[in-house]
Amino acid sequence: MAFSGKKFRRVGSENIDALLNAADVGESAKHMLRSKTPTFKFTKVDDNTFNFCLENEGKVMSHDFKLGEATETKRRDGSVVSVTYTLESDNVLTQTIKPANGAQSHFKREFGEKEAKLTITIEGIDVVAVVYYELVE
Repeated sequence: MAFSGKKFRRVGSENIDALLNAADVGESAKHMLRSKTPTFKFTKVDDNTFNFCLENEGKVMSHDFKLGEATETKRRDGSVVSVTYTLESDNVLTQTIKPANGAQSHFKREFGEKEAKLTITIEGIDVVAVVYYELVE
């Protein structure tokens, strides 16, 4: 896992607005996904546990998760979702978010030496969004 402990900053995206509009996403999520400043980092805690840290506009969100185990997480809007992370390879980490009602979202992060690519899909929507990141530390 060459990506563990590395911080990445957003540098560009494709189709974010089209995906958000098609999905009827709430304003809080729209603001975060459109923001120019978010950084994220995954840090391996032990063989099966990671910490995810997201910084956006001075706010920090952090949580631990175990690969392959669904955990309930509270979103900023107060809704509760089930989140499952899976390591597809040493450099590909997927995340599935299942809301109590609504379509599942899939986030696939592919890590390179100095960059990361996040592909976002939502079940039932034909639009695919991609977010690009660069290594900052």
